Amino acid sequence: MAKYRVVFVHGWSVRSTDTYGGLPERLRSEAKRDPSLDIEVREIWLGRYISFHNEVRIPDIARAFDAAIERELGPALARGGRFACITHSTGGPVLREWLHRYHLRSRRRCALSHLIMLAPANFGSALAQLGQSRLARLRTMFEGVEPGFGVLDWLELGSPENLALNLEWLAGAARLRRAGVLPFVLTGTSIDRALYDHLNSYTGELGSDGVVRAASTNLNFTHLTLTQEHTATAPRLAAGRAKRAMGTPFALVEGRAHSGEKMGVMRSVRDNGKPHPTVAAILDCLAVRDQRGYSAAAKIFARRNAEVAARQQVERHVQPGPFDRRYFHDACAMVVFRVRDDQGEAVKDFELMFTAGADDPDALPPGFFIDRQRNQRDPSAITYYLNHAKLTGAPELRDASGAVLRSMQPGTRALGLKLVPYPQDGFVHYLPCVLPAGTALLGAIRPNETTLIDIVLRRVVREGVFRLTKEAKPADFTKAPPGEPIGD
Repeated sequence: MAKYRVVFVHGWSVRSTDTYGGLPERLRSEAKRDPSLDIEVREIWLGRYISFHNEVRIPDIARAFDAAIERELGPALARGGRFACITHSTGGPVLREWLHRYHLRSRRRCALSHLIMLAPANFGSALAQLGQSRLARLRTMFEGVEPGFGVLDWLELGSPENLALNLEWLAGAARLRRAGVLPFVLTGTSIDRALYDHLNSYTGELGSDGVVRAASTNLNFTHLTLTQEHTATAPRLAAGRAKRAMGTPFALVEGRAHSGEKMGVMRSVRDNGKPHPTVAAILDCLAVRDQRGYSAAAKIFARRNAEVAARQQVERHVQPGPFDRRYFHDACAMVVFRVRDDQGEAVKDFELMFTAGADDPDALPPGFFIDRQRNQRDPSAITYYLNHAKLTGAPELRDASGAVLRSMQPGTRALGLKLVPYPQDGFVHYLPCVLPAGTALLGAIRPNETTLIDIVLRRVVREGVFRLTKEAKPADFTKAPPGEPIGD
């Protein structure tokens, strides 16, 4: 029988351990109730960390977590014991930062066996930018706490910190597996309409749980580099080989939202013995003991995800009067672009657009674009959110009676980019470029996943930046022309 010590880690802005709801005790009782699970939950530890003070950052929380684990579980772990961790929301990045800081970078023995992340903001949340707004600051001021800018900075889409951690994951995930660490991602894609904020569309965003996008939770992501060719005019972007993160079992938890006592993926759990999809999924994760079982779990989750997505495809929201609404829950994708030049400098001013057909933005399928958000601290990073079903095409939808609910979505078979960087003249500048519409970019963008694309531009330096002269007579070179581009 597998005997587990379980540590729970909550998300951002939490100030009470009641956030865990009935999940901790439900796991203990469920394991006892069903002997076929062959699981015993021996100890439960409830994490509580500070995220509502502006000076606290995610690396600080990871350091404090390490100290707390050593203080409370140190003797047992020193004897070879291990623990499982169940996180919610920002707790996922906290544990991943801890893993990289204390086990990948230092190669210290890792006592973590299972990392089960509920709705983790692995690539951030679109709401983080709004969390730093004036209204959020006023609300937290009246409640006697701070917004927690140190954590919100990490959570903002395209932040340097979360992209760096995810690229480390790309390189180090295999080593974690060899150390016996089994990570899982479980997330809902349902919206609790009672919690919908009509002034903030992100709280009801397609493909999300009302706070975090499914694509942002998923650790199965792709990294692609596009490099500008060194030609004089209209240079193209050349695509390098796409890198895929090592497979992490990813499960859609049916009917669950990010938070709330009714639908929250964690908070809605009650110790009442009634079936709950979150509890069932967590127990499935804890039942995995080795790499063979881990690979099998990934396949099982993928099969179930297709079934869950089909059941949740159409949502009818009944309201009084003539205002019944129907929502189509398509799978979405997130694409994070970072634009740098070949000297490693961030390019902060640019226009970027998708193209299709004969490299024409107007040839793109209608309705595929959902949102775009530029990172406030690093303007060279911009995140696009796309309806993947409308981008690549989807079949006709009918109800049980055969009536057509939505016609076939044609999609596109080729996708490209146009990039216009600034400045385009002067002593140092850039040239606009294109990635011709094709299958490479389209194939790198997958449903419920994030694609990180690094674009590397040629930094054009003109010979007028530095000249030598034998002329001894003083001369003012304030208005000297830029001259021709120098070689690389």
